[in-house]
Amino acid sequence: MIFKDAITDPQLLELAKMINADTGFDILQYKERPLKRRLAVRLRACQLNSYQEYAQRLAQDKAEYPKLLDALTINVTNFYRNPETYKAVSDRVLPLLASRPDPGTPLTIWSAGCSSGEEPYSLAILWREFAGESGASRPCRIIATDIDRQSMDKARQGIYDQNSMNEIPSELVSRYFKTMSKSYILSEEIKRMVEYRHYDLLEPSPYSGLDLILCRNVLIYFSRQAQEFIFESFKKSLRPGGFLVLGKVETLFGQVKESFTPFDPKERIYQLNG
Repeated sequence: MIFKDAITDPQLLELAKMINADTGFDILQYKERPLKRRLAVRLRACQLNSYQEYAQRLAQDKAEYPKLLDALTINVTNFYRNPETYKAVSDRVLPLLASRPDPGTPLTIWSAGCSSGEEPYSLAILWREFAGESGASRPCRIIATDIDRQSMDKARQGIYDQNSMNEIPSELVSRYFKTMSKSYILSEEIKRMVEYRHYDLLEPSPYSGLDLILCRNVLIYFSRQAQEFIFESFKKSLRPGGFLVLGKVETLFGQVKESFTPFDPKERIYQLNG
């Protein structure tokens, strides 16, 4: 998808174009300030002083690209991150989705920007707990996407350390994880509920008829034009009455905002009209 470049620094723009040409990873739509912060991590690690020097390093050492991608992608997450958001989804959103008049149709959820899997697996656990308490029999299918293949490879393993477990209730840890040394191993039952797919949010969405989309703390790194495109993509992916959950510092804007009703403004939950 072609947008007006968000980057104004000429040297940074040339580096971004090189990265895009070599990897297909479009950082031209990243906001300039957070992009510079993330690139600075790699420049310091390589003991380089300019984007030109770093471009030369990338040209000479292709093994640097995975390290760069890891620095650029947003991978800060854990299970049940922002527990109040999960509670709002469980208490208010899931009952509405579970009560749809076609009980044989799976509930379909998209975790967009899933990183290392904590969010989609949290959603799977959330549904299991809700279904167990409410008696809901609807199947649940969770699609998890990210541009970072390495993070998704880690997610498929379902093995996490203590840092990922700080916000999930202890009873859920006991119910859905095995502990081994300092690792927490997710149950196969939960892993089977999640399907991982490589996807760039700046490409048209391949999905439609979804019940719920979560995309939290990802869009803030993109330009306004790119955000507008992604919002439109989410709108087309949801069924009428479906829900969109954003991060706490993110909000709908522009023309697409008129297509949604704030369902829980505090938790940034919106419902598609219709």
